[in-house]
Amino acid sequence: MAKEYIELVDVEYQVEEKDKRSVYAPGMTKDMIIGGRDSGNVFLFCLNDELRKSIAAQVAEKLGREFVVVGRSDGNPVLEKLAAGDNQIISLPRGAAKSAKMRELLKNNGKVIFIMCDFMTLLNASDGSDDAREQISLMLNRFEPSFMEAAHHIVRSDQSEEEILQDVLDKIAI
Repeated sequence: MAKEYIELVDVEYQVEEKDKRSVYAPGMTKDMIIGGRDSGNVFLFCLNDELRKSIAAQVAEKLGREFVVVGRSDGNPVLEKLAAGDNQIISLPRGAAKSAKMRELLKNNGKVIFIMCDFMTLLNASDGSDDAREQISLMLNRFEPSFMEAAHHIVRSDQSEEEILQDVLDKIAI
């Protein structure tokens, strides 16, 4: 086996501001990665509309931020406008995560949290009929993959509302 010689080349970079440095505080690099720009926005998804709105309102109150509920009929222009804002806790409708473009917009402009409801939790919140079972199955299959793809963090809903709230606050702090 013959030895192979590789010539190493030095690379020199020209820096206009020689004293310029990047300084990171503890946890800062995580925040730069998780949640895109440092907007203070938190986007919440959940198949249980009442739970999502209730948790979002409590989070906004605890953090002293603006609470916004986006309706199903509001559309993408409203979402784009909200994403450009700062320090908002935004309760999003199910369809807001359907397009890849919107998922990316949300991920890049705040932290996206998905409060994941299992089948039985949703069934217990309904009338328990066969029609409700079918609708819940359809909802889970239609929306959950989009929520999972959009989310920075997932919070389980099989806890008390106080535990869900604390879990969401802990995830925001990451």
